[in-house]
Amino acid sequence: MREFFLALLIITSCFIQPVSAEEVDPFEEAGLTLVALRNDSLDVDQDGIIDSIRVVIVLNSTNSWVDLTLTLYGEYAGRIVDDEITMSFDMQANASITYDSWAEGEHMLYLDITDVEGRLLSQIAIGSFDLTPALLTPSIDLQLSGSEIMETGDDCQIERKFIDETGPRYGMDGTRSISGTPFKVLDDQNFLDCSDWPAGEYIIRETYQNGLGQTSMDELEIVIVNKPPPAFELAVSGNEVAVGGPCSIDHVPAPGEDHLLYTKTWTITPQSGLDSNSSRVDCKDWSPGVYKVLLTVTNFEGIKATEGVMLVRLPPPVVQDVPQDDALPLQSRGEDTQTSSVGWYGIGLLSIFLGIAVFVLMSRNSEDEDILMSINLDSDGKPDSDGLPTHVDDEGILWRRHEDGQVDWWDQSMMMWSRW
Repeated sequence: MREFFLALLIITSCFIQPVSAEEVDPFEEAGLTLVALRNDSLDVDQDGIIDSIRVVIVLNSTNSWVDLTLTLYGEYAGRIVDDEITMSFDMQANASITYDSWAEGEHMLYLDITDVEGRLLSQIAIGSFDLTPALLTPSIDLQLSGSEIMETGDDCQIERKFIDETGPRYGMDGTRSISGTPFKVLDDQNFLDCSDWPAGEYIIRETYQNGLGQTSMDELEIVIVNKPPPAFELAVSGNEVAVGGPCSIDHVPAPGEDHLLYTKTWTITPQSGLDSNSSRVDCKDWSPGVYKVLLTVTNFEGIKATEGVMLVRLPPPVVQDVPQDDALPLQSRGEDTQTSSVGWYGIGLLSIFLGIAVFVLMSRNSEDEDILMSINLDSDGKPDSDGLPTHVDDEGILWRRHEDGQVDWWDQSMMMWSRW
């Protein structure tokens, strides 16, 4: 048995290759020699504090041509970022690569040199450095152009100011998100028009986080209340004036309000022709009668307000074929009307006559009832016009005209003719 194990040991030793006591350096094997290496401290933002490290390296090569990749790593708080450059040269060349700090604190740097096949040739520890950010860290600022409490339709704009230089520097851009707006907002939409937002209380919040774990947030609160309804009044000219005389109804906005572009809707009963969406109605040629005029004004937000007036238009004056000086005036001539003291005597006599008439009427109530019963009505319920011409106006009132041009109207409630 001993002879068997001895023979097996001899046979196995024949396949064992001798091991060199010295390991081959891949950097030297590639024909490379490190001539010089240094690092420079930089103050990129010129605030007096170191924020960047520039590494300068000089290499020799015994090969006719060499392609290398230099990768500078920076480690901070468990996160590693890197930046790389390539070198292609023969004999000797130098290169520089810069590490920009992205956070305040201690950063550990080291440099890797790899060949074109990605094989690591050498790793050089650069050192540890206490740095501040060289680039601008994430920042969000929501700025409102307008009042924090405004009315619907007021000028309103929100500017989204945003910056992040550290994330993009190392290919670690983040995502912006905004909430609290009534409509969808795109990431590249830097200005928000809030003049067309509906009434409500809004808390707009925007947040951001890049791949380095850096975050930023800003919040803006605005209140939009409904604009009050349009305030205005109707100015009437020509009320209780005869047909043909000047007559107009104007929409007059309240002081400080502009209704030029608002929608205006007139409603007139009985209907009369008018211009739609106008600020004035010409009622000069409207027929005699009583009119109800309503105006509804609607602003851009659909809020409405309505005002109304009553307008009376009188029949035109009747021209009599008698000398003007002998006829009683149908209309006052104002200061040109001649007066006489005889009228005072007439008023006294008229007062005495009315007193006697009232006494007689009170004593003859039964006779009045007989008189009312004696009024003749035709089959349509119309009273006897005593042979005078009659007509019915737009309001359904019955009129009759005397030979001298005077007119009476039939009082249905009193069942009697009344002089106009």
